[in-house]
Amino acid sequence: MKLNVLVGLSWPYANGHLHLGHIASSLPADVIARYYRDHGANVSFVSGSDCFGTPILVSAKTENLTPNQIAEKYHASHQQDFNDLGFSFDNYTATLNPAHQNFASNFHADLYDTDNVFVKSVPQLYCTQCQQYLPDRYVEGTCPHCGNPAKGDSCDHCGKILEPEDLQNPHCKLCGATPELRNTKQIYLSLSRFQTAIQNNLQVKQDQWTHNAIGMTNKYLNEGLVDRAITRNITWGVPLPANAEKLLGDITDKRVYIWAENVLGYLSATKAVKPDWEDFLLDSTPTTKRHYYVHAKDNIPFHSVILPGLLLAENKHQWHLPDYIISSEYLTMNGKKISKSSGNYITARQLIDNFDTDMVRYYFLRNTNDKKDANFSFEDFVYTVNGELIDNYGNLVNRTLSFIKNKFDGKIPTMQDNATITQEIEKTRTEFNQLVEAGACSKALATAMALVAFGNKWLSDHTPWKTLDQQVIAECVTIIQAVTEMLKYFIPNGTAKVQTWLANTTIGEISVLYKKLDIKEIQERKW
Repeated sequence: MKLNVLVGLSWPYANGHLHLGHIASSLPADVIARYYRDHGANVSFVSGSDCFGTPILVSAKTENLTPNQIAEKYHASHQQDFNDLGFSFDNYTATLNPAHQNFASNFHADLYDTDNVFVKSVPQLYCTQCQQYLPDRYVEGTCPHCGNPAKGDSCDHCGKILEPEDLQNPHCKLCGATPELRNTKQIYLSLSRFQTAIQNNLQVKQDQWTHNAIGMTNKYLNEGLVDRAITRNITWGVPLPANAEKLLGDITDKRVYIWAENVLGYLSATKAVKPDWEDFLLDSTPTTKRHYYVHAKDNIPFHSVILPGLLLAENKHQWHLPDYIISSEYLTMNGKKISKSSGNYITARQLIDNFDTDMVRYYFLRNTNDKKDANFSFEDFVYTVNGELIDNYGNLVNRTLSFIKNKFDGKIPTMQDNATITQEIEKTRTEFNQLVEAGACSKALATAMALVAFGNKWLSDHTPWKTLDQQVIAECVTIIQAVTEMLKYFIPNGTAKVQTWLANTTIGEISVLYKKLDIKEIQERKW
């Protein structure tokens, strides 16, 4: 039975350029997608720019552009960054795309025909000075749970999902005024009804979730899931389906709440490019499925609780629930929170324009994890790239191939059977495959690099420059070929060169795989 793999990468808001944190949490998704394609699976690797919601409105006001202009501007920027970093999407789209809006609207139409939603008249914050209801990101205040500053949709400090009305000391982000509460009718999702089903999904699949995803999701479940509004008074968003009017009356100034449509993007993006989309998305089709959701820590509840809640509630289809939740802890820079306002901030584009993208990919894939925050500094970047990528992998490749060029007229010797080499490669490959399939990409990379270190030690211990032993060189070539097959998911540019050099029985022109970085020169650049 064929294997259909959905790899869903969280959708960055199209309200600014991608920064280092986006890249660090996103790269594992590309590794997983590349791996499964190479192993014969049908893959749908999808993501896109999140173009609705208040972050877009805030940026539009700041830059004196329309929300649509802002969304299109930064969507193009995101596309270029991901492309230049080698992301191999099957579909990188945007929530502005009519295909997504139609899918989300139809999904909500089916949802509204069930008894899993209800209408409730609720107070929503209204700014009398701006003369409008305030969407979540237009409200800032104090988290009622931990007492730290928070946005109207969530608290970055304790991870709680919030409603703007939950905030203490709320103020309008646009004008600073204190908003007042006014009643308005909204459609609510009966999320609490699916507490047991969501809990069961976690219990069955928790061995496939990262440590932080298990902990945060259990926290929500232990506290008890709360019903959530899935419509909002806002004019920038996915329009409500026609049957919402029966429930709410006038829907002119209401849209689908952003969190109730952006997570549906994985489904809409897959449907847009896969004629057999049912085989990827529906449990009613007789195919083997694996769904990976890759994101940063702050996105955990939206994928482990909200998404399955929506999929279960729309009972017209038998949607497949998340299998693997691959969540990275936050990335700091120079030991501090990444912040554009404080200047502790570097865009993805700055790294792309200044370094070989294999170096960028290697560094972040080596360091991001689900246990503790990773920290970026140029000192650590140079130390890691020079010490591991260049001195380990680059060294093994260039030493071995240069030796063949200089001593054997470029002719690659054939390896005779060597159980030690074969067993080491097979053991590494088995462990590597298991780790990638588990979403543990940094551990998989470390495993592959351990084989590189083994190859370097093998070369040094057997001193072929003294003996001109072709068997030793052949063994090192075999190690290089095996490890390059693993590393190509992580560093596609350099490994493609190596595979080209080794494609024939005679090596042609070769070059230094990567040039060493100079920390002093890097620090002198203007960032």
